[in-house]
Amino acid sequence: MTPNVEQIIRSIQQLPEPEREKVRQWLEDERTSDETGGDWQAKTGRSEKSLRWLNDNRQKYLGQWVALDADRLIASGPTAQEVYAKAKTEGVKTPFVELVTEDEPAPITGGWLS
Repeated sequence: MTPNVEQIIRSIQQLPEPEREKVRQWLEDERTSDETGGDWQAKTGRSEKSLRWLNDNRQKYLGQWVALDADRLIASGPTAQEVYAKAKTEGVKTPFVELVTEDEPAPITGGWLS
C-alpha cells in the first residue's frame, strides 16, 4: 500500500530537525531542476547568497574553510576536504566551499584578456 501525502507529512514531522532539513533541500532541488533553466538560476541565487554571507561573516572565520548552502553555514574547519565532506553528509549536493581570507575574492568574469 502506497502512503498518501498526509501520512508522508506526518512521518516527516516526526523526524529530527537535521533530517527534515535534508527533506526540504531535496524538495527544493527537485523543484528547481524541474523548471527550464531553474537549476542554473537556483545555483546562481545560492552563490550570491553565499558571497553575501561570506562578506558579512569574514572576520569571524578568517583562515578557515567554510561550506555554505546559500546563506546557511554548514561547516567550518582547517581543510576544504573536511568541510566538503560534512556538507555532503548533510545532504547538500553542491556546497559553496571557500577559504576565508582578509580580502574579498575578485569576481570571475568570462572573456579574453588583451
